Amino acid sequence: MAEGHRRSRLRIGAIPGATPGKWASRWRERFPGVPLQVEYFDDVGLLERVRSGTVDVGYVRLREGAEEGLVDPELFHRVVLYREVPVVCASRDHWVAAAEQSVEWEEIAQEPLLDAADMRTGVTDAQEVAAAERIALEVVASGSGLLVLPNSVARMLSRKDVVIRQVEGLAGYDVGLCWRRDQDDEVIQEFIGVARGRRSGSGRSGLEEQDAQKKPVGKAAGKKPAAKRQAAGKRTSGSRPGTQRKNSPARGPRRGGSGRRRRG
Repeated sequence: MAEGHRRSRLRIGAIPGATPGKWASRWRERFPGVPLQVEYFDDVGLLERVRSGTVDVGYVRLREGAEEGLVDPELFHRVVLYREVPVVCASRDHWVAAAEQSVEWEEIAQEPLLDAADMRTGVTDAQEVAAAERIALEVVASGSGLLVLPNSVARMLSRKDVVIRQVEGLAGYDVGLCWRRDQDDEVIQEFIGVARGRRSGSGRSGLEEQDAQKKPVGKAAGKKPAAKRQAAGKRTSGSRPGTQRKNSPARGPRRGGSGRRRRG
């Protein structure tokens, strides 16, 4: 970014299964002067959307240890946020359904395994996200094969006729945020901080200072609102409970008894 130039908005490219809602809420509370736009895309092609500038920051989900050769470190910054476990989706009539929580990769490696990428033929950007995965799950429900997915995607697309079991012995998925090095600025850095759990009181940022300067300055300290001044004036001009006003006439001495003179 050009020095001294501040972007007018921040565009985030999310992926199926990601839940940036909490980050977006925190951002809008802390930095209302920079609108945040979140749009969902399929995993495939999201890195290219970051490269082309369609989004400023994009989610990137890669197989554990597969970053090398896929993300150019000279072109992109990448921060890994968490790791997802792989799960297998099977029809309720499949033997996988008998497993309580998980199955070993060796147990399913020889089963017919579907690849959602093979279902992308004919899928267009106009269709809903994870359209290929939805088509693959239709095949799974018919009992024609198994499908391995990241846990969040499988949960998002869950259906009653398909079971989900964790796969042991298979590499997981590293989920992180990626952005171009030449577009790095304080706005992106603040979003990365929010995504990584940085609290609002953990150090004032330049972005927060700029937003604070835009806020209208309140009335000078010491001045009370008109209603409060009037109320205060009434209290000072009136008498306090149990005291006598200065200008009130003094009472004469009280007569003892009935006030009649006793005859001698």
